[in-house]
Amino acid sequence: MDKPTKAVHGGAFFGAIGESLRTLDRASTVVSADVLDAWYDPSPRVVAAIQEHLPFLIKTSPPTHGEGLREVIAQERGLSTENILLGSGTSSLMFSVLPQLVSASDRMVVLDPSYGEYAHIIENVIGAKLERFELPLVDFQVDVDRLVEAVRGARLVILVNPNSPTGQAISQGAVNVIASENPNTTFWIDETYIDFYSNEMNQVMSAERLVASMPNIIVSKSMSKFYGLSGLRVGYLVADVRSISIWERFSPPWSVGLIGQLAAIEALLDSDYYRTKSAETREFRSELATGLVGCGWKVVPSVTNYLMAQLPECGVAKIVKRLAEQDIFIRNCDSLSARFNDDWVRIAVKDRPTNHRMLKAIKQSL
Repeated sequence: MDKPTKAVHGGAFFGAIGESLRTLDRASTVVSADVLDAWYDPSPRVVAAIQEHLPFLIKTSPPTHGEGLREVIAQERGLSTENILLGSGTSSLMFSVLPQLVSASDRMVVLDPSYGEYAHIIENVIGAKLERFELPLVDFQVDVDRLVEAVRGARLVILVNPNSPTGQAISQGAVNVIASENPNTTFWIDETYIDFYSNEMNQVMSAERLVASMPNIIVSKSMSKFYGLSGLRVGYLVADVRSISIWERFSPPWSVGLIGQLAAIEALLDSDYYRTKSAETREFRSELATGLVGCGWKVVPSVTNYLMAQLPECGVAKIVKRLAEQDIFIRNCDSLSARFNDDWVRIAVKDRPTNHRMLKAIKQSL
């Protein structure tokens, strides 16, 4: 049997909008809760800057290697520009860097469940055997001591933190312990949703600054979800200088477009706006969780902009189908773990009216 050429993702909602992109007006009535894009718009600074200079931004080649964006990232994150590698979203960085990091004979470990693209790259692109560190189905929390022992001798360990689909996180201190106890193992820390966690805890939870003293850590950062820039594809890696210099040889010029570079800079410089939106997301998430529990679902506590919930008597596929018929799309989690069996869903947090619409439809679909 041929290996899969693509990982399974959400995004079925675009079938309802129209993948030809000729009927984007339908986007206002379709609920895209099967992907984890922000429910809020990008910072007004982002929108204003793009609108003011749009013709120029469309027709003009960007700074070749995103020099200005790298400087702003370094400034805002307390990093050196030499530790930063830009890419057109973290997915492109995964596909370009991971095959350079490991070979098919290496031992590699991922959490189970976790973001499915990593397993796809390791198993179907690199062609390696993958070990899965199974999180308990009761609460999905990471036992740090058990993980430290389980990954000893591994070449690569991938930690999505906060984890998708569970929405649970481990602290910066825990990441430090896990990596320092395994100095010969490379740890790829995917922090796509870390800013929600940092705002929830009112302190920096990112492992970015650990890279300066721990060269076995690579931090993957996306500008898509928290900053509301998914359509522009902006991401970066933070790693030791030697690794970055090697990977840059394989990084094409203009990897981030001019609109993306400008948007990312303006977003990074408007922390007050995103702090407010993060607080609203936390409020809406709590309301959505309460509503799902009221429907009889078990909800996993989350520090992100999404929730994972279990239907006690299974039937996820049927519910997902019924909701899709009403232009409401949520994610069946079956593809994210072989231990799931038509019983877990992941739902993106939306604004309050949209969450109410989803809950009403869910109740009617049970």
